[in-house]
Amino acid sequence: MSTVIALAEIAELSSRTVAGSDAVIRRVVALVQLLMQVDLTVLSEIDEGAYRFRWLETTIDGLALAPGDSMPYELCLCSRVHAGEVPPITAEMRDEPALWNAWRKIRPGLGVDWDLRAFGTCEVRLPDGELYGTLCVHHREPREFSADELALLALLARLVGDEIGRERASAELAAAVAGRQRAEEERAQLVDELAHELRAPLAVVDGYAEAMLDGVAARDDEHLRLVRQEAARCARLVDDLAYLARIERDQRVDAVERVDLEKLVRATAERFTPLADAAGIVLESDASPCWVVASPDRFEQVLGNLVRNALRAARGRVTLRAHADAETVVVAVEDDGVGLLDDDRERIFERFYRGADARATSRGSGLGLTIARRLIEQAGGSLLAERAASGSRFVVELRSAQPATAAVVSNDEAPRIA
Repeated sequence: MSTVIALAEIAELSSRTVAGSDAVIRRVVALVQLLMQVDLTVLSEIDEGAYRFRWLETTIDGLALAPGDSMPYELCLCSRVHAGEVPPITAEMRDEPALWNAWRKIRPGLGVDWDLRAFGTCEVRLPDGELYGTLCVHHREPREFSADELALLALLARLVGDEIGRERASAELAAAVAGRQRAEEERAQLVDELAHELRAPLAVVDGYAEAMLDGVAARDDEHLRLVRQEAARCARLVDDLAYLARIERDQRVDAVERVDLEKLVRATAERFTPLADAAGIVLESDASPCWVVASPDRFEQVLGNLVRNALRAARGRVTLRAHADAETVVVAVEDDGVGLLDDDRERIFERFYRGADARATSRGSGLGLTIARRLIEQAGGSLLAERAASGSRFVVELRSAQPATAAVVSNDEAPRIA
C-alpha cells in the first residue's frame, strides 16, 4: 500500500460517517498492520481491571487470541508502561527486564513457543482526556520504529478516541432526549390523572355550595363539615402527590436511623386493635428482634397503610409478622379476605390505581401503596403483593441492620400516606 493510499484511508476515517466505533477500530488496526508490517497489532480497552482486546490483526498462525478475549490489566505489557517502568517503544524487549518478565508470564497462557521481541504502544484517550485503552504493535524479531510510524500510531489512536467519544456523546444525548420526552409524557399524564382525581371532590364541594346558596340545602354545620371534608381530601391528594414526586426523583426526604421493628410491629398492632375490634376482626402480631435502617416515621406510615388496607379487606382475621435472618428482615401483613385478582397484584402499586374493593367504595386516594413501595425501594428493599392461602399478603423485605445508629440523610416534613 503506497503512502498516498494510506493517507487517503486516514482522511476517509477522519471525515466519513462509519457504522460506529467497531468499524473504526477494525479499519485502524488493519491499516496499522499493513503499513507497519508487524506480526501483531492490537487495540484494547482497559475497563474495571481488565485488558479487553477489541480487535487484532496478526500474521502469526495458531495464535490463541481473538477479539473479545481479555486478561487482568496488571498482566498486560502496557501496564508496565503506564507504571513508568519501561518506555512506550522498545526495539528489543530483552533490554527491558520489567517488560520481558511480563511477557514471560503471559506466554504460557498463549500456548506459543516463540517470543515477542519488539513492542510499541500508544494510549487511546477520549476527547475529555479519559484513558480508554491502547493501540499496540508487537513483533517477533527486534525492530526499530521510525518517527513516521510513531506519528501514525499517535494519529490513529487519536482518531479512535475521538470516534468512541463521539459515539458515547451521541448515546448520552439520545438517552437525555428520551428521558426528557418520558418526563414530559409523565408530566402530562400526571396532570390528567390529578385533574381526574380532583374532579370528584371538587364536584361535591361545588354541589353543596350551590345547594346552600340556592336554599335547597340548609346552611348548617353538617353540610359545612361535608364541604370541609372534601376540601381536605383535595389538599391531602395534592400533598401526597407532591411527596411522591419527590421520592420518584430519588430525593431522600426523611432522616434515617436504626429502627426496632419488633417494637414498631407491636406498637402498630396496639394502635389498630380498637379499630379491628370495632369491625369484629382479630388482629394478631408476631415479631422477633430485628432492625432495619429506615425513616421511623415513614416505615410506621407504610406499616399502618398495609394494616389499614388489610382490615378493610379482611373477613375475620389480620396477621402482622416481622422476622429476620442474618441478612434479611421480612415484614408481612396478611388478611383472610377475598384476595387480590391476578391483574391487581402489580397494578395496585400504580399511581391512582384502586383495586376492585376500593373502586366499589371510593376509599383511598390511590397513592398510598405507590408511596409505600417507593419508600421501601428507597431504603433498598422491596414491597410485593401475594395471594395467601386465604386472602392477600403484602411482604416487605429489607436488609437486616445491626443495632447501630445510621447517619442522618435529611429531615423534611412529609404528608401521611392516605
